[in-house]
Amino acid sequence: MGVVYKARQVALNRVVAIKMLLARGYADVRRLERFKREAAAVAALRHPNIVQVYDADEHEGFPFFAMEYVEGGNLAQVLAGMPHPAGKAAEMVATLARAIHAAHVHGTVHRDLKPANILCTSDAILKITDFGLAKLRGKGANVSDP
Repeated sequence: MGVVYKARQVALNRVVAIKMLLARGYADVRRLERFKREAAAVAALRHPNIVQVYDADEHEGFPFFAMEYVEGGNLAQVLAGMPHPAGKAAEMVATLARAIHAAHVHGTVHRDLKPANILCTSDAILKITDFGLAKLRGKGANVSDP
């Protein structure tokens, strides 16, 4: 649905990730609304292990949202098919469970949690990303239609 770029937010002199809807003017209303709901759903979540959304806007007809840039790759890349020691793996699962619990308390169900959607900072902090398929409970809306 979109592509993510590494960029510099000039006004605040920081590196950010920009998720941009590529369809531009060709995106149907449903796809555009889904993209906007994803940005709003994630922006409403505040947890150290969920990637933060800073801003949402449009540039030359391309909708986008700016997010926290996470420099260490995703968990699938970090694991590279190799298991971690049991204690480290349990710690990672507990960290992710607390983040997902925070999203659930807020009424957001991720629905696509997998190693590729978990980013790792350079100091090994896990951050959940890509809420494009999330369901917003109690709000009568889905980020993605089933």
